[in-house]
Amino acid sequence: MASATKIRPLARALDACDFPFWVIGSTGKLIYVSATASTWLQVDGEQLIGRRCVAGAAISDDPLDFLAASLSAPPGFLDRGTARLNVQPPLVAAKPIKRERSSQIASTIPPMEVRFVRLGSADKALTLAIAGQFEDHRGDRQPFDAAPMSSEMRDVVLRRETLDHWRRHHATRCSIVTAGNSPAARRIRARLRVAAAVRTHVGFFGPAGSGRESIARQVHQWSAPGEPLSVIEGPLMDAELLDASMAPLLTHLTGSQSSSGTALVRDLDQMPIEAQHRLTQLLDAFPDRLRVLGLCGEQPVELSDEVVDVNDWETQNESGETPIGLTGTLIDALSTLSVRLPALAERVEDISILATAMLDRHHAAGESIAERIGRAALDALVIYPWPQNIDELEHAIRHAARSSTTQAIAVENLPLVIRSFRSGKPQNDPDDSFPLDELVQKYESSLIDDMLRLCDGNRAEAARRLGISRARLLRKLDQEPDA
Repeated sequence: MASATKIRPLARALDACDFPFWVIGSTGKLIYVSATASTWLQVDGEQLIGRRCVAGAAISDDPLDFLAASLSAPPGFLDRGTARLNVQPPLVAAKPIKRERSSQIASTIPPMEVRFVRLGSADKALTLAIAGQFEDHRGDRQPFDAAPMSSEMRDVVLRRETLDHWRRHHATRCSIVTAGNSPAARRIRARLRVAAAVRTHVGFFGPAGSGRESIARQVHQWSAPGEPLSVIEGPLMDAELLDASMAPLLTHLTGSQSSSGTALVRDLDQMPIEAQHRLTQLLDAFPDRLRVLGLCGEQPVELSDEVVDVNDWETQNESGETPIGLTGTLIDALSTLSVRLPALAERVEDISILATAMLDRHHAAGESIAERIGRAALDALVIYPWPQNIDELEHAIRHAARSSTTQAIAVENLPLVIRSFRSGKPQNDPDDSFPLDELVQKYESSLIDDMLRLCDGNRAEAARRLGISRARLLRKLDQEPDA
């Protein structure tokens, strides 16, 4: 009781401070948010108490969890003990704080520089954070964070800021698959914003493992929340099995003229033609009410009229081969809005951001103590070709996160197939030779020729600049094949 009484004056003093202030407990949860911080964040600080404040990611879709996560210290903070970071938390629709009548509600939360200080040992450490405008790093004054930051840590902080910027602007309407700055990532985000805003047929085109289904499910939740969804295995269907698989959805549609539903069809372009025709009939029977989200290969392929001919169905079934492609009617339906998801190998510049976002998710859920990816491990991720695309990257990060015993994922934490991969020719290639002496001689000759040209043919001056004797230079010139 005495300790509680003693802490009240401190809490009142912190609440009266002009700068936002908060405290993160040893378990990574917020244990105190000052009144000024509540005003800055435009929410009641009590709503944030007990939420995980872990770098980079929230553990649920609750906007307040995203807000709490944005207040965390940057990677490497536990090693250094101090850090500073420019923070711009996301604006969330939550229970507002009480304001004076003259106060205005801002459309965005202004960014602030935040100083973090660790107090105590690792298992019982508290993190104090104060935001504001600081002058101690200007002019000749010693900066607050005086310990030099390595280039690797600067890269980590830069990735964190890039990822936080993506979360603030795109996380509410875009999947993690779209994180990154590549032109491909920007195109995907633009298409998904449209798909999230309208309810229409959508075709998702991309290689296996590119995240087609996860994105399609999110588009369904964004564009038609609460609407029933039926998942169909396209290659396994015929007309009767399609009706049976969609029976609950069809019953819902026939029960009311105002009801609607969505069919998510996996590998739609591998669905037998008979089933494609039946799906077209169902779309005609429930216009504007039955929607198709089709998952297809990398490019839409329209089947020829001869292949689509109804009389050829039985012949195709007897041959055991189903042509890959879509009927013209389904092509027209999916052309309303299509989303192309490129192979991960086409988005090499996004791999570091994607991997960091995936690690954040495991770290925030308490599944790993690793909070960043080491440079050597990141290099291994970048050069790997990723034949299974996003799914394989997710598996690799999950494996590394669970096997890491430090705060940084190392190469040895990655799956064997990734850490043992070597780009270029295989080692047993008979043409994989490396004539070192020949290459060195060519380089020397090129260097000598350039120096002689620079010295207008003066061999004594060229030898002096190369740091060798004139006699040695003459010997090397005599050794050249065309000397």
